[in-house]
Amino acid sequence: MEKRHQVLVVGGGPVGASLALELGMRGISVGVVERRTSPQRIPKGQNLTQRTLEHFYYWGIADELRAARAMPEGYPIGGVTAYGNLMSEYWIQPPQRETVRDYYFQANERLPQYHLEEVVRKRMADFPNIEVQYGWAAETVAADH
Repeated sequence: MEKRHQVLVVGGGPVGASLALELGMRGISVGVVERRTSPQRIPKGQNLTQRTLEHFYYWGIADELRAARAMPEGYPIGGVTAYGNLMSEYWIQPPQRETVRDYYFQANERLPQYHLEEVVRKRMADFPNIEVQYGWAAETVAADH
């Protein structure tokens, strides 16, 4: 990465990529160094809260995230309490985040982290002031003034 940037983000996972996107949308020059060339296909970090979806809405990617959902539309994304198994008469789907839905602009969502990363990576590519180097690792970082 030869170009100088106002901010260097080391790590292009969901947090680093989201930070780069937020800064890039504000006109800040951002460099991102990510050691992986593609998101890991491990289903981790699957729940996106209402407040998180509000950020994604303002970044212009809420619809893309919802389209990347792994569960079919209409399936619950919250918890199930079971006593024995789901085929018995003793199970309940208690109200979850839908009880606070009216207090937020966006509903929560659930999708694997790798789908989230794919959507955010695609959106970062829309900004010429965000330079991402996939397959790179940072060994040292220095600031000069």
